[in-house]
Amino acid sequence: MIDILTIILSVSVSIADTISNLFRIPGQLMREILLSIDLHIAKSLFIIYFLSITYWVYKLPKSEVILNDKNSGKDINLRPFAISAMVLIVIIYLIF
Repeated sequence: MIDILTIILSVSVSIADTISNLFRIPGQLMREILLSIDLHIAKSLFIIYFLSITYWVYKLPKSEVILNDKNSGKDINLRPFAISAMVLIVIIYLIF
């Protein structure tokens, strides 16, 4: 029984090593490309992305952002919460 487990383990390790070696070259190439991007450019792209999501949430129809609470029967507008969360994310990205 131990011999079978040893054989299975060694075959699994061989397969994992082969897969690792196949992905090493493209992974290294992608790593070099991503390291060449300036940090300020990446940060700016994320800020623009979150600002565009904020604008999209702002432009959503009212029917899409209203949640009806069945227990109390009140309507809850989710837009201010979503916009404030996005603005907070943008502020965090601007600071750090």
